[in-house]
Amino acid sequence: MAPCGTYHLRELADKDCLSLFTRHALGGSDFEGHPNLKPFGEEIVKKCSGLPLAAKTLGGLLRTKRNPDEWEDIMNSKIWDLPEKGNSILPALLLSYHHLPSHLKRCFSYCAIFPKDYEFDKEELIRLWKAEGFLHHTKRKKQMEDIGIEYFRDLWSRSFFQQSTINKNRYAMHDLINDLAQFVSKEICFFNNGDKLNDGVKLESSRHFSFLRHQYDVSKRFEMLSQMTSLRTLVALPIHMLPMAASSFLSNTVLQQFVPKLGCLRVLSLNGYCIDELPHRIGDLIHLRYLNLSRTSIKSLPESVGSLLNLQTLILHGCKNLTKLPQAIENLIDLCVLDLTDTHSLKEMPMQIGNLKNLKVLSKFIVQRDSGSGIKELKGLSHLRKEISIIGLENVVDTGEARDYVLKDKKKLEGLDLQWGHESFDHRDGENGLPVFNMLQPHQDINKVRVACYGGTKFPSWLGGSSMANIADINLSNCRNVMSLPALGRLPSLKKLSITGMNGVKRLDFEFFGDNLPSSKPFPVLEVLQFQNMSNWEYWCYPNNRPDEEDREFPNLRELMIHNCPKLYQKLPRYLPSLVKLNIKGCPNMAYSVMSLPSLLDLSIEDCNKMVPRSMVDLTSLTTLRIKRVPDLTCLPNVFEQFPGALKHLILSNCIGLTALWQKGNELELEPNELHCLASLEHLRIESCSELVSFPEIGFCPKLKRLQLRDFPRLKNLPCWIMKQGELTDCLIEDLEIEECPSLTSFPRGRLPSTLKRLKIQDCICLCSLPDGLMQADNNKNTFCLENLEIISCPSLVRFPHGRLPTSLKMLKIWECLQLEPLSDRILPNNASLEYIDIWNCPTLINLPDSLNNLKCLMELIISNCQYLKYFPEIDLFLPNLRTLNISNCANLKSLPHQILNLTSLLYLTICDCPCIVSFPKGGLPPNLLSLEIWDCEQLKEPISNWNLHTSTSLKDLSIVGGPDLVSFPDEKCLLPTTLVSIYIAKLNNLESLSIGLLNLPSLEELEVVDCPKLRSLPREGLPTTLGRLCISNCSLLKDQCSREKGEYWPLIASIPCVEIQSTDGSE
Repeated sequence: MAPCGTYHLRELADKDCLSLFTRHALGGSDFEGHPNLKPFGEEIVKKCSGLPLAAKTLGGLLRTKRNPDEWEDIMNSKIWDLPEKGNSILPALLLSYHHLPSHLKRCFSYCAIFPKDYEFDKEELIRLWKAEGFLHHTKRKKQMEDIGIEYFRDLWSRSFFQQSTINKNRYAMHDLINDLAQFVSKEICFFNNGDKLNDGVKLESSRHFSFLRHQYDVSKRFEMLSQMTSLRTLVALPIHMLPMAASSFLSNTVLQQFVPKLGCLRVLSLNGYCIDELPHRIGDLIHLRYLNLSRTSIKSLPESVGSLLNLQTLILHGCKNLTKLPQAIENLIDLCVLDLTDTHSLKEMPMQIGNLKNLKVLSKFIVQRDSGSGIKELKGLSHLRKEISIIGLENVVDTGEARDYVLKDKKKLEGLDLQWGHESFDHRDGENGLPVFNMLQPHQDINKVRVACYGGTKFPSWLGGSSMANIADINLSNCRNVMSLPALGRLPSLKKLSITGMNGVKRLDFEFFGDNLPSSKPFPVLEVLQFQNMSNWEYWCYPNNRPDEEDREFPNLRELMIHNCPKLYQKLPRYLPSLVKLNIKGCPNMAYSVMSLPSLLDLSIEDCNKMVPRSMVDLTSLTTLRIKRVPDLTCLPNVFEQFPGALKHLILSNCIGLTALWQKGNELELEPNELHCLASLEHLRIESCSELVSFPEIGFCPKLKRLQLRDFPRLKNLPCWIMKQGELTDCLIEDLEIEECPSLTSFPRGRLPSTLKRLKIQDCICLCSLPDGLMQADNNKNTFCLENLEIISCPSLVRFPHGRLPTSLKMLKIWECLQLEPLSDRILPNNASLEYIDIWNCPTLINLPDSLNNLKCLMELIISNCQYLKYFPEIDLFLPNLRTLNISNCANLKSLPHQILNLTSLLYLTICDCPCIVSFPKGGLPPNLLSLEIWDCEQLKEPISNWNLHTSTSLKDLSIVGGPDLVSFPDEKCLLPTTLVSIYIAKLNNLESLSIGLLNLPSLEELEVVDCPKLRSLPREGLPTTLGRLCISNCSLLKDQCSREKGEYWPLIASIPCVEIQSTDGSE
């Protein structure tokens, strides 16, 4: 997205600012009921100068104050008169902070550890406050977590925090509030984003240190920790990481030398690093209360963790390599949070986990059969809240263990996940299943229950009973022996129900709906209902199947999904008034259903031989229809006659019986006045309908913007209405894709619609010509909008039509068109818009045209597999906006562009597999180049010192594969740019050593050496201290010397965060 100019918001008008202030201070838009406060409020608002944030924070400050004297104190505060010089903090914000209670001041100033725009989780911040000792007990003996919630709510209500607009569970601080936090925390809180420290920072007095995690964090970045002797907080940000986030690496020196010396540390978060072990000395941090190792590569924790007797929070979320916990964890009697979510390799729990009586969050508990933790360990954990997964319930073999309820007294527990192993389908284990399941009845306030792989034949009575009145979400999966489902229709709060893999269920009878409900509707608030992989389910008996009763089930159902139920033949419910989305897949025997679906927006039918929507009625809201793999569908009128004019998206796929859209032979199945059903259609996609030969010659979709036709082996003609005939056309298509139509030879006559912005033609092997209207004549006054043109794998195309490409064109991609000349002076005379050209496998391209020099907006040029390309234009290239030039596998290319150094905007240059290039152009490389890749240019034997790389003072990434005959890299004559961040070298067959010259690269972070069989030595003086990743692959002479702990070079590389020494087979 291109950057846009800054838009400066105006200050609020006095009236609006006053209204905002009173809403936050008094809960209304004026001073009604509080006239004595009005004069003070008006004066305070004047001092806010129309700034919304000032009005909100001051309103929040006065929210609990109704004494006029208190308002007068705010109005007359001396803080309003503080000099502005040297202080950028708004007086209103300083005033709001000044009047905070002391406990809120501490909590707010701590938030200076967060950078601007950082979104934090409320629960995580409260845990940090608790670890720092900022939460204090009240006389009412509340739980610390509840006190923290009150503190957070107070700061939020005063507008110090604001809720994220993207994620409602996250919060952030306004930039000005963040400035305030930085100001009031002064030298106590210290956030580092990688920049140099400001002068005057007193590290000795710093208490809280946070930093943004880099991909490679070297020890040099943390050297200041040795001076932070009073540090209490060390946090890597962001605390919350997405599962697919890139891994980060941390130097071992930080963990082995720096962290164990931080004796005052209370909070340590190293989440997201590829750390596979903690040092034994972690146990020396006896004041530690919070330890976050989430999404690390940790395999196990040292037993010394048992010495952290003050530890309150241990987060191991997403540690996929974690196999066990230390037995000494039972000593952590203050532990409140043990987060083991997504620790799939963890198969056992320490014994005596039940001794941790203060546990409030235990996300995972594993039951063991012979030794270790038993189910009774949970009984004493009475403070559990949030959600818990209990895994391995098949291991409860002693039925005596199942006599006592272990969860029923846990009133704060919100979610329960019960998992039996697959072996629980064994008959013996199945018999024990029900008593165990009964024992696990939760408290009546439970909100969510998931059951997986239960081996019993029926569910306990509590699931679906009156005691579960508050449950909102139930997921039952792979309980293969269960024959019937409980009375879930009785649950008054159930909003989502998912049932998967219940192979023993053949019918859903009246009991499932709650048959004995005389007046209330079954499933009164259910919004989402999902059935999947029910191999033996045949039918369900609705209460409304009885003629004396009206439709009454599922009154609020919004989404219904039925997938892979091959024996289901019963019709769907007749009337679903609130249904918005219906998805039916893999139900070949489901019969036609007469259904009224007045709210339906999205309908998808797939792999259903009989299920077509011809008998669905009242589809007044339908906007999206997908029909896939429905072989009985032969013609669309049977479908369209039921649809109103709201339909916008229609997708037909793999309907092998479809022979026509609505025209059968010469007979028109739909009259023109019946085509109102398609009047709003914007997107039509039809693919893999092998019997479809042609389209009707009628302009049937006046609002169609996107048309996709794919995989029609017999389609010979495209509909004429996609082209403009004369001056009249109703076609407004903007995006047209034609793919895999091997019988198509040409386009209809006429010009492409003037609205067309994108045209893609792919795998049309017999297509001999492009539409004449594609090109623009010099004297053509017609308006063209075409921006993207892609022609791929059309080997019969010989030439472009007469004329030139539209001047509106921005992207041109031509791949594997063996006869088509992709670029010529005729079609590119003076294109002012073209930004991207990508040519691949076009053997007719011999020379690049001189008109290439006229493409002043060109930003990216990619030419690949053009074996006969020999020359760039002889004239000097002048492409002022070219940023990327990629030339690969052009076997006959003799040289690079003349005076390439004149391409001052060029940032990325890649030359690969061009064996005839022997030298670089004279004068050197472009001055602003960021990345240079030279791969497998066999004749390029010119010494690297002649490449003049030192003149590329912006170069960050250098990649050399094959080519130069080097013995040492870099050699004495080769001056590399000091800006280099990454170096990749490979296939240098005579390379014997990496030289001391690498120490002259103060910014180097990555060094990768591959397939250098003679490489035997690293510089004795060491490698740059900035190096974060060293990868040596298939360099057999160096492998043993770099082996962990034992190799000669290990002391030189041990502190590098990421070291990879690999052999040909991938072993290390």
